[in-house]
Amino acid sequence: MLEQKNCEISICIGTYNRIHYLKRLLESIAIQKYKNFEVIITDDSSSDSIEQYVKTSSLSFSLQYIRNKEALGTPKNWTAGMQYATGKWIKVMHDDDFFSSEDSLGA
Repeated sequence: MLEQKNCEISICIGTYNRIHYLKRLLESIAIQKYKNFEVIITDDSSSDSIEQYVKTSSLSFSLQYIRNKEALGTPKNWTAGMQYATGKWIKVMHDDDFFSSEDSLGA
């Protein structure tokens, strides 16, 4: 995992047991033309499948993974990543969201 310093955008993603959706989201982030961002994933999952995926993936962008010690529940998990954000702007996304084009962050 790469570390981004002084990034413009922090993409905060709350996830829960839906790795297939999260993979699609991360793929849509990887193709962004705009690169001055970091990704923060907070995980409420009951298994370690997302953690294992993140640890073994070669992602081309900065990603910070946080496994919640106790499940926070949907609304709190969605926003939990904000405390780790270093960007000037914060984009909260759910694990089943994705960017529709490679220009989504730069528009």
